[in-house]
Amino acid sequence: MGERRRLDVEQCGSLRKEPLQACLDANLKRIREISGGSTDIIIREVRIGRSEIKMAILYTEGLADKKVITDFILESLMLAIKETEIDLKISDRSHVSRVLRDFALTVSDTNEVSDFDGLFAFLLSGDAVILVDGSPCGIAASSRGWKDRGVSEPAAQTVVRGPRESFTETLRTNTALIRRRIKDPHLWLETIQIGRVTRTDVAIMYIKGIANEKIVQEVRDRLKRIDIDGILESGYIEELIQDKTFTPFPTVHNTERPDAAAAGLLEGRVVILVDGTPFVLMVPALFAQFLQASEDYYQRWDFATLIRQIRYISLFISL
Repeated sequence: MGERRRLDVEQCGSLRKEPLQACLDANLKRIREISGGSTDIIIREVRIGRSEIKMAILYTEGLADKKVITDFILESLMLAIKETEIDLKISDRSHVSRVLRDFALTVSDTNEVSDFDGLFAFLLSGDAVILVDGSPCGIAASSRGWKDRGVSEPAAQTVVRGPRESFTETLRTNTALIRRRIKDPHLWLETIQIGRVTRTDVAIMYIKGIANEKIVQEVRDRLKRIDIDGILESGYIEELIQDKTFTPFPTVHNTERPDAAAAGLLEGRVVILVDGTPFVLMVPALFAQFLQASEDYYQRWDFATLIRQIRYISLFISL
């Protein structure tokens, strides 16, 4: 099974290295396919110039600064070009990117993008990407500005060595904290609303090609079966989706550390985020997860293995 998943990842990764096409609609369709239609990747289509050239501005919500995109990208493209003498003719579509970089955009740093690999590298780092219909190249404009306020040190899962960030009560901030650690377009995000009254946003994140598709579908089905008035904390979700087995051990793992959630995603688990709570859920949960700490990932393998063995021995003696 592990070998088959590695092959899936290699096949998915090779698709990103294909060059951009001259057709804007084809590029946007391909981007939605690669990202799985992730709801935090925003696509804004506009028309500029005297010839009404069609273009799209893409950015990742939570990682990009919306003020920079509005004041220095959208305003420059939609207003500045119309007020100047720049005329982007149909015959010059292939050079539109160069014209925009030289005469229109007022951001400090811009780069040319020619393939999907480079596009997602900028997009998932917080930059805005501009694609023009008729041009096989795009522009990556610097607009990084993810939210840092409210991100504090974990209160329950503290470590001596490792990151000191914890999840917050804002869903988009939490997804951005995970995106900062895993900058891959195959980290897919699906958002649904649960609760007839509260309509709480609940998101599931997983890495396409690593997570088991049967488990991902099982998570979707169990979330869709939830019929309740309100969801106020992830504990509601945990109780409603867990297996109804007679066991004193939890069947759903929870964490308030973004690095622990990222490690779970890389191991093939599915992360469930609930708006309004700093604790996220990871499924499936294994007994070994409750006898390991986040510091185990940052220490030498021999020390980490010894400490884990001591934990098992201590548990046996305690019982």
